[in-house]
Amino acid sequence: MAQQRLAQLVRAALAALGVPEPLPFKVESSPRKEYGDYAVNAAIIGAKKFSRNPLELAAELSAKIKELDAGQLIAKLDIVKPGFINIFLKDAYLQQNLCQIIEQDHNYGMGKRLTIDDGRPMTVLLEFVSANPTGPLHVGHGRWAVVGDVIARLLRADGWAVSTEFYVNNVGNQVEKLWLSVQAARAGQPVPEGGYGGVYIKDVEGETKAEALASILAGQKQALAQVGVSFDNFFFENTLHDAGKVRGAVKQLEVMGKTVIEGGAVWFKSQEMGDDKNRVLIKEDGLSTYFAADIAYHLDKFQRGFHRLINIWGADHHGYVKRLKAALQALGLPVENFDIIIGQLVTLYRGEEPVRMSKRTGEMVTLQEVLDEVGSDATRFFFAATDVNSHLDFDLELAKKKSNDNPVYYVQYAHARICSILKKSASPPSVPLSIKDGEGETPTIVGEGVRIDLSALKHPAERELMLKLLTWPEMVSLAARLRQPHRITEYGKELAIVFHHFYEQCRVLGDPSRIVLVNASRITLRNVLELLGITAPESM
Repeated sequence: MAQQRLAQLVRAALAALGVPEPLPFKVESSPRKEYGDYAVNAAIIGAKKFSRNPLELAAELSAKIKELDAGQLIAKLDIVKPGFINIFLKDAYLQQNLCQIIEQDHNYGMGKRLTIDDGRPMTVLLEFVSANPTGPLHVGHGRWAVVGDVIARLLRADGWAVSTEFYVNNVGNQVEKLWLSVQAARAGQPVPEGGYGGVYIKDVEGETKAEALASILAGQKQALAQVGVSFDNFFFENTLHDAGKVRGAVKQLEVMGKTVIEGGAVWFKSQEMGDDKNRVLIKEDGLSTYFAADIAYHLDKFQRGFHRLINIWGADHHGYVKRLKAALQALGLPVENFDIIIGQLVTLYRGEEPVRMSKRTGEMVTLQEVLDEVGSDATRFFFAATDVNSHLDFDLELAKKKSNDNPVYYVQYAHARICSILKKSASPPSVPLSIKDGEGETPTIVGEGVRIDLSALKHPAERELMLKLLTWPEMVSLAARLRQPHRITEYGKELAIVFHHFYEQCRVLGDPSRIVLVNASRITLRNVLELLGITAPESM
């Protein structure tokens, strides 16, 4: 990756200049073409830290970077106030990357497998959705399902060994109320106090509480499957209780002096660890709380040997984070390896009108209803397209439009258009292309026995497209590291825009080198859609 290679060059240059410690510099894509392809702020950071003139340090650093690069990657470096180093990549480097894209195909953008010292893979357990088995999934669950699934895909692409898990809370008061509600509905009786009165209650199957829960969970799984989400494991809460793990976790906290008994209940002393008050683990009646079960569940996760844990929780769990991490820290667990993402809410719209209730039932809008109306592709794209830390406004009417106003349609249409172009060309994407090094700095490619010289790809629109393709692996790595699927949807939209601009500016048919560029664009855009779990149509 160019960004990574440039960062390595900057670090080596800083070391060669005698900078005594690492600097938190950044290598970022330049916002405007005239500023180069990348900008480096190392001289500005270093000048502040070591009381140097930033322009003088930038000049020294630029000279050393150019020396270390030895003409492989960099065409030119410019220094601009207050000390930025703007870097222009060589055309040959961008052209050669097209060969790598075509050679790697589905693997373009995939990182190397991450391992620990003994060669074992770096593992992560990603838990998401985990809706109570007391009703159908609502649109909020759907958003967290899609976000979790795309994060799992991102982490796998970045080299992690990922396991996904759905926690089934099949123990406790809410489950009891559900079963009472089902029984009341079947007997034609009113909904019990605090029970569930949804229309779906009449459709719950099963003659026992366990069967009723299984019926609801099956409906949840059906909606998840339709939106393209599956799990490696469904973890049932009752297994923790049956194995004595909930009481065992509470006992460990007691032994460590982290509990206190008040009013006949056992409390975790979370207040001394930064919480606003202590939290109940075992109630006066001797029953354990949800909090105690969650501690046991996450203790079990760590004991299964995962190197990192990631949870995606609903917005109503925001205040729960501190107390759970405090309990795990008290147990001596590495909470620095435990990330919790709080998924924000979804508001549905039809144009400018908010949709608060289901037309079908007069109750909450379910994930299944959204899928039935707009389909899986649009649902996934719109759920993934907004930062998970932000509220999502989902316009159902926009999601159904077959126009460029609809972002998922626009991106898919770009892919279909590319496939149409290639079908008309002499080098369709089905023909494998082998890479040849060429002579000197001339990247060449061989397809159907014809050598194709890529060195002519220097038009500004060609260069803009090649640079955009080059940044795909960097974007995958960044989105995985930040757990931000919306960066992938944004990249897809930007790539589609850049491709359309290129196609408007450059005649493609009859130009073999441009056909190679188009094919590389097809591969990359297809990989974007695959990473989002969205179909890449060849015609529309």
